[in-house]
Amino acid sequence: MKLGEKRLGQHTVCDIRWKCLESLRGVGGGDKQLLLYCRVGIGFHLQILLNGSVGGVHQPNEYLTSIRRGVVGILGVKSGLYLCMNAEGQETFSDECLLRENLEENHYTTYSSLSHPGLYVALTRKGRLRNGRRAKPHQACSHFLPRRSHF
Repeated sequence: MKLGEKRLGQHTVCDIRWKCLESLRGVGGGDKQLLLYCRVGIGFHLQILLNGSVGGVHQPNEYLTSIRRGVVGILGVKSGLYLCMNAEGQETFSDECLLRENLEENHYTTYSSLSHPGLYVALTRKGRLRNGRRAKPHQACSHFLPRRSHF
């Protein structure tokens, strides 16, 4: 692990005051704040909590920010943590926090790892994170609708 990281279960948390923010600051582009709604199960909004856990909630109380169109960094605004994926497909927080944003034929958006192609951000029917290796772009668990936040 790098300086500024701590381990929480299977997730690694990187405080953005260290490497995460420094590596993404130069990416530029539009910085818009959005909610990410996943249509799996009865529907969840992606959320990154202060303790570093990631999952889905029915009532959004935190919004996420994108770096630019096509390549995004998913930042939990309240937690100040970026979401990334390691080679095993598990979601982690590190200084490699860029995801590819793809608009699918059904008008939903999928997010795949830029450094590990083929790994997708996805939620289970219960709102928990799904392993990125098991998620595919045609599955509902990896389909998100970016929504404008109204907080």
